[in-house]
Amino acid sequence: MRFDNTPANETLMQQLPTWFKPVLEYIELMKAFGVSLDSLNENSENIYYNQYIQTADLSTIKTWEKLFGITVRYGDTIEFRRARLIQKFSQIVPYTYWDLKDRLTALYGENGYTLEVNSEECWIKIFVTSDRYGAIDLLYDLIWDVVPAHLRIYANQEVQNYLISSANVGAVISNTFVQNIGTGGN
Repeated sequence: MRFDNTPANETLMQQLPTWFKPVLEYIELMKAFGVSLDSLNENSENIYYNQYIQTADLSTIKTWEKLFGITVRYGDTIEFRRARLIQKFSQIVPYTYWDLKDRLTALYGENGYTLEVNSEECWIKIFVTSDRYGAIDLLYDLIWDVVPAHLRIYANQEVQNYLISSANVGAVISNTFVQNIGTGGN
């Protein structure tokens, strides 16, 4: 793999002996071979980057999602899709409390969740406070794949968003006159 941006035909011309460099046929041959080598270099770079989820292109991400049976939702960013694939790749069973805690920390940060487990009553509570896009979807994918089926799961997400704005209030005061007119009877 070549990491500089020098066209292949220039590199090939530099490797020719000096007496072949001015010959027109060799110049054209190096241009032709250079196109093929540039194409080969580009393809090998794509193969190299697609070996890793963090640098894979969209078509490779789609292929892995299809293999794992992951449904892409409208609005899922490429970073979110990569995080979901990395989560699927890094599953090793059986899971323990500490494995789940490490995974939640990796997804939401140290203070982005609370985790409580009661093994006697067979329940688990996960409360996510992260405002990361798709945080609850990542949580449900993780729960589906990690948490044993006999546990009751209480999971939710709470996000506080603060907006800086101003409120304008208007009022109208009107005067109403009420008059009762009698008919003259008792």
